[in-house]
Amino acid sequence: MARRKITVKAQGPDARATFTIEARRGKVWITTYDCPFICVAILETAQADNLVELINQTTKEAREYTP
Repeated sequence: MARRKITVKAQGPDARATFTIEARRGKVWITTYDCPFICVAILETAQADNLVELINQTTKEAREYTP
């Protein structure tokens, strides 16, 4: 099982949030580390598919933005 990780800029100066995504026991586990806070979301595969779709739709909207 591969553990995938991405670190992104978070709110606040020099703040970072790390997302770890992995498959465990037939579910998709997403863990977010935004020190000192940790959050775990455990998704059914259909929920994970929906999350991907929501991210794709939002990314498309963001790319279409013109100031």
